[in-house]
Amino acid sequence: MQKSILIAAFILLLVVGWIGSGQFTNVNAQDESTNNNVSDDIKIEKIVIEDNNKVELKEFKYNQIDQSIELQGQTTHNKRIDVKSETTGNITRIAFNRGDKVSKDDELIKISIENRNELLNSAIKDLERLNKELELNEKNKINRLSQNKELIKLYEIEFASAKQLIDKGLSSKSKLSLASFNLANARSDQEDIMINFESQQSSIEAQISNVKSQLKNIELDIENTFINAPFAGIISNKMVEESEYITPGLPLFTIIDLNPIKIQGYLSEFDVNKVNLGTKAIIENTNGVKKEGKISFISPSAETSTRTFEITIEADNSDLSFKSGITTKITIAGSELKAHKIPPSILTLQDDGTIGVKGVNSENIVIFFPTTTVKDTIDGIWVSGLPDTVNLIITGQEYVAVGQSITN
Repeated sequence: MQKSILIAAFILLLVVGWIGSGQFTNVNAQDESTNNNVSDDIKIEKIVIEDNNKVELKEFKYNQIDQSIELQGQTTHNKRIDVKSETTGNITRIAFNRGDKVSKDDELIKISIENRNELLNSAIKDLERLNKELELNEKNKINRLSQNKELIKLYEIEFASAKQLIDKGLSSKSKLSLASFNLANARSDQEDIMINFESQQSSIEAQISNVKSQLKNIELDIENTFINAPFAGIISNKMVEESEYITPGLPLFTIIDLNPIKIQGYLSEFDVNKVNLGTKAIIENTNGVKKEGKISFISPSAETSTRTFEITIEADNSDLSFKSGITTKITIAGSELKAHKIPPSILTLQDDGTIGVKGVNSENIVIFFPTTTVKDTIDGIWVSGLPDTVNLIITGQEYVAVGQSITN
């Protein structure tokens, strides 16, 4: 019995020793693996300062990065109009089908003329008659005034003769009074003639103006029986059929202009100041078709909910390869820039609000480097403003101050 216990205890010790040996071996392997990863990375040094706090340095080198901005957008038409009727009548002809391409001023719909030509001819005759009346009134005025002037001259002579005879004592005052009365009446008639003919002229001119207005409306109504394309585009919807009776305001068809194509996108607060009107952009649809365009609009205010700024890009689409309402990739051209990719955790803030990082110079003196964020990525942040090669403090920056000397 005692011998069995001893054998069991011996076996137990062997098992425990074997398990322990495996664990220690595994730990050592992990440590070796960690050390290998550190040595393969950019050089990392541990620096010890006087108060026994440790800071860790890492060497960073610059890369040339492309500052192009990529975002998603959506295409939209250049123009879209629902063409409506401006007159009444029956549709006698429709010269298009849905989906047809049309040119500007193409005649697309014809509406029955009805009695518009008769109304037009009647208005033209009324205008001719009134113009003749106006001309005749002017002639009559000139004749009457001419006759009145002759009569005034005659009465002036009679008045002068009567006055001479009275001065010589050869005539009575009654003849002078009669001559004076006749002269005054003739002069008064002149004013009445002017007033009368001017009144008739005003009345005729008012009638002419009214008939001209009617004539213009009739001519416009006749023009409205021909419905033309307001611009070159594609018929996207057709709302009427031939022989249908239409009234003013009734929608007839929808026309869309896709050239140039417009692309709507939204820029972040960080990117909006990197672009201007006229900045070039590449647009690409889901089929891989690319076009070059330019920014034609930048919103002056941000969207309240997203804090992004709307932009519009216009691109030539004479081949109509881009349709309205499709998702599009937008790449806004940018220049290359020297930048360093660093962990966001090493960014620090000075008392004056300046953002940057702490590093050391060749004499191991702590320096603060102001930085400007270029872009964020999943595995780090790209910043500019650093020397091409720089040793930055990645651990323990809170233990050191700018100007402090640190030692190995």
